[in-house]
Amino acid sequence: METTAAKTRMTTTRPALQRLAAALVTVSAMMLAPASARAENWPAKPVTLIVPYAAGGTVDKVARQIQEGLRKRLAQPVMIDNRAGAGGTIGTGQIARSAADGYTIGMVFDAFATESYIYPKLPYASQKDLTGVSYMVRSPMVLVVPASSPYKTLQDYVAAAKQPDTVSYASVGAGSSNQLVAELFHEAAGTSGTHTPYKGGGPAINDLLGGHVDSMIASLPLVMPYVQAGKLRALAVTARQRDARLPAVPAVAETYKGFEAYSWVAMIAPARTPPGVVNKLAAEVNATLRDPAIAKTLRDGGFEVIAGDSAQANKLIQEESARWGRLIKACHIATE
Repeated sequence: METTAAKTRMTTTRPALQRLAAALVTVSAMMLAPASARAENWPAKPVTLIVPYAAGGTVDKVARQIQEGLRKRLAQPVMIDNRAGAGGTIGTGQIARSAADGYTIGMVFDAFATESYIYPKLPYASQKDLTGVSYMVRSPMVLVVPASSPYKTLQDYVAAAKQPDTVSYASVGAGSSNQLVAELFHEAAGTSGTHTPYKGGGPAINDLLGGHVDSMIASLPLVMPYVQAGKLRALAVTARQRDARLPAVPAVAETYKGFEAYSWVAMIAPARTPPGVVNKLAAEVNATLRDPAIAKTLRDGGFEVIAGDSAQANKLIQEESARWGRLIKACHIATE
């Protein structure tokens, strides 16, 4: 049986525990209130959009397509800040170190998912220090050769690549999506190619046009103008099916079942950015992407509008990291 003292202790303890619980609820509410307030009031000042690549590149083009529309939706200036260098890691590092308040955000492309494999000494952890905001757009990639190339079809190219050290391919740098998709293609076809890295898409395309390198697998927006002008010949696209903009060009998957790869662009923010701000930003960005005029311009430029939310962006980054991480390790790919 309980003693009188024990009953007294229980009687005294219960109200104390109740007061403690009430205090914890109050403190929790106070801690959450600023984040909620920030989400409700955001944005109250200009937003800086860091593009970790040079002006005129793929990510920069998408950023400038949405800049004005996003400004209107946010009712605040949206300033693009190009911070190129080190494969995009300089600008991405700046995003990671920025205040997590929604006023400094960034845009990246597919290489973001694999940079931790290529640059193991990064001063930030890509998936820990940053979070996805929107899976914005994607585009198939295209295997192209110069118009003067003897390779008229995908089969011609594969037959040549069966012989070691016969076919070379360009990329915008070691570990880039150009190299990764090319290596995935050669793995599927049982062929090989000599990798020729360049410091950017411009130099790579120039040497390809001049016949100094045999081929390149590059994003559709980058090569489509040259294909349409008859300066490059498209041999295959990396989408699951043929692309309506290049209906005569077969998909790699028609020959190698299941082959599929895309170049993509996503918006990111510092990981501790309040969820309410991230969700509001994602909603405004995606509404901008779906604007009929903006969506048409992007489609005409070779992009497919996805307008996915934060969860979709993070899922994409995680899946792409796992997929290409395997290939990077298998092929011993590293910066040069």
